[in-house]
Amino acid sequence: MASRKARLVLTSLAVVLGTMFVAAAMVLTATMEKSVSGVIADAYTGVDGVVTRETSESSPGGSPNLAAVTIPAETLEQVQGVDGVDRADGAVEGQVNAIGSNGKLVGTFAPTIGLNWQSAEGQGDYIEIREGNGPEADDEVAVSAKFAADSGLGLGDTVTIYSYTAERADYEIVGVYGLSGDRDSLAGETQVAFTTPTAQHLMTGGEAVYTSIYVYGDNVSTDAVASTIGSEFKVQTGEQASEAAAEGFAVVSDFMGYIFLGFGLVAVFVSIFLIINTFTIIVAQRQRELALLRAIGAGRGQVVRSVLTEALVIGVVASVVGLGLGLVLGWGLSQVVSSTMMGGLPVQLLIPATSLWALAVGIVVTVLSALVPAVKASSVPPVAAMRQAVNPPKPLRGITIAGAIVFGIGAVLLAFGLTDNLGDNTLTGILTGVGIAFVGITMLTPILSRPLVALLGAVMSWSFSGRLGKLNAGRNPRRTAITASALMIAVALITGIATLVSSIKSTTAEALDLNLNSDLIVSGAQGGANIPSFSPQTLEEIRALPEVASVGDVYMDFFGTKVDGEDAPLASSSDLDAALAVFGGTVAEGSVADLPADAVVLDEGTAEDRDLALGDTVEVTFADGVTEPLKITAILEGYDLTNGWWVAPEQIEHFTLPKPMQAYIEVDEGADVAAVQGEVDEILKDEPEVSVTNNAEFVEQQTGSLDTILAAVQILLALAMIIAVIGVVNTLVLSVLERTRELGLLRAVGMTRGQVRRMITVESVIICVFGAVLGIAVGIGLGWTVQQALEEEGLTNFALPWGLIAAYLVAAVAVGLLAAIAPAARAAKLNVLGAIAYE
Repeated sequence: MASRKARLVLTSLAVVLGTMFVAAAMVLTATMEKSVSGVIADAYTGVDGVVTRETSESSPGGSPNLAAVTIPAETLEQVQGVDGVDRADGAVEGQVNAIGSNGKLVGTFAPTIGLNWQSAEGQGDYIEIREGNGPEADDEVAVSAKFAADSGLGLGDTVTIYSYTAERADYEIVGVYGLSGDRDSLAGETQVAFTTPTAQHLMTGGEAVYTSIYVYGDNVSTDAVASTIGSEFKVQTGEQASEAAAEGFAVVSDFMGYIFLGFGLVAVFVSIFLIINTFTIIVAQRQRELALLRAIGAGRGQVVRSVLTEALVIGVVASVVGLGLGLVLGWGLSQVVSSTMMGGLPVQLLIPATSLWALAVGIVVTVLSALVPAVKASSVPPVAAMRQAVNPPKPLRGITIAGAIVFGIGAVLLAFGLTDNLGDNTLTGILTGVGIAFVGITMLTPILSRPLVALLGAVMSWSFSGRLGKLNAGRNPRRTAITASALMIAVALITGIATLVSSIKSTTAEALDLNLNSDLIVSGAQGGANIPSFSPQTLEEIRALPEVASVGDVYMDFFGTKVDGEDAPLASSSDLDAALAVFGGTVAEGSVADLPADAVVLDEGTAEDRDLALGDTVEVTFADGVTEPLKITAILEGYDLTNGWWVAPEQIEHFTLPKPMQAYIEVDEGADVAAVQGEVDEILKDEPEVSVTNNAEFVEQQTGSLDTILAAVQILLALAMIIAVIGVVNTLVLSVLERTRELGLLRAVGMTRGQVRRMITVESVIICVFGAVLGIAVGIGLGWTVQQALEEEGLTNFALPWGLIAAYLVAAVAVGLLAAIAPAARAAKLNVLGAIAYE
């Protein structure tokens, strides 16, 4: 090890990177959970009891009839009269929408929370006024410091605010406040505080009700409060309420932690190939040395222990370094998550005991990866010390047969899963089949390397150096395959996800082209907590445009809506005939004309699944808790974009969001669509949540988040790519050492330094492109498998991301060029005489 420091560093780096991400994921999760718990605890500092509805279900901003989720004023009076209660404040909290100085919504990823100032001020030191004062009149508000920063508005400015149940109104900002600990936000949200009547107008439909009650008193008994107000309310201590709230916020940190843990494990898996390849090459190069040890009495066990000890030292050192870097990275990621997603909450670093698992993973993976090479080292016969060390490639028959069997098992299991022959275990069977097939492909990589390397090398073998580079890449199929496999894994994962994204986009575009009879669409992209919507009055302005033939508006509700006790999304429209005409299809049974208030319409697929027929009556539960019996008056056929339940316009008042979420516009024949789009865009200038698009733009708008996810995956999988590059560099460096005499002889017979560099570079590029081609092929297969598994769920199209595939191939060439720099320079600088005499 001491005489091969460069090799030690390169091998260790892969272990360091994998261990670092695993440790960082664990630190991130634990630190954010601790930080969030501390912040939430601050929010309930001094609060001795919290009263909420036992049956409350969260719905953004509330709905016009909040009996199921709010607390009446009479209950507040009852709580105030309980022995031991010094004070009880009714709190009104919910989501509101505010328009900033740039005309856009404030807070889209994290919501803008509205609250009544009385309950906030009553929490003592938790609220810190920085400028001005709290609201005293109903047209005044105080805003959090983060709201002021994000909106571009400050003390004395006017802000426009509305909610799902209240129209826009202007309010004067009379105060700016922060939270205890010099924070601008609790967890990334922006806040606006109103007087209690205004808060109730915006968030409870104007009813004199509250969303919770904060109870104060040194001797207050939550049991006494609970027995006084009844079982329909939940009574918790401040500490219990803090823990329950922290669980909700911890979902974000858990999600981020799982993501980084997953990519860390991928990095560890990729590093296995690097370690196996490195130790295999080392053992091959040290064949005479190991044989001499065997000749002077070293036993097989001693040789195995010698190699494994080297692996153990590398594993321990690299894992310790990776763990240390992982702790730093975990702290850094916590700071990033805090500032970008949680409003800069104070980070309380917590190093969990589970982070030691990262240490164990690094050590165990390194030692196990070196086990096979160690066993091979012990099988070197002593007589090998008496002859020139020549290491001809081993036959590929055994590993090829084994790989074919493994791949066949995976393929059969996959086929059974895709043809629904596994019953309830279909998904498990498909995933297991994919994993087994992937292992089989990896085992078949050596046999595939010969034809593919020859084919790829043909493109680059136009020169003497290129021909030698091609031959070098193909002379040891196992080594080339293992080196390329590390790159293959990263490329396969990226290509699989990109293929899935392309398939979703293609399916969406085709469904719109075939089923959507509209020229323009008014809608918004779902972002964070905000549900895009617009005013019904805006809808009427669009309908009044001279070149607009029809407008089909759609109202939707997904929150707590049920049909016969089962979850079911509901839809409605002010003009159901126009809305359904947009989506094509026909009315198979009944009629949708003049739909009565007690009627419901559904598609034939839902009717078949629920065993329902025309004329049947179903119990429909709306988001506000109201349940009504509705009669099926029509069944739709061919409405692929509108599967579900449609209710009459009279029922819209029960929706969580009683505003249209989309509108589909058809223009007059011969009208200029672009001109009409401009007119509609002008009407929407005061509707910051939505925009008008054509069909192609609509697809991009609705699937834009998929591109963001794909970009994030590509960034995170860059770690695996880095390890793969290290593997190529390591293999080439060791290969150059192994071929020292050969390179010396080539230089002696006239090969120039430049030709040597080009030979090594061609070898590197071929290996990288080979790995990329395999990865693309496997990724396409993975994407196709997922698409087939989801075909019955509506993902009917399979599409390839041709642009990204081309980019990955170009990137593979670039990676090959970069990986060859150091090995090529080393090979070109060899002393000719010294190389010829090298043993």
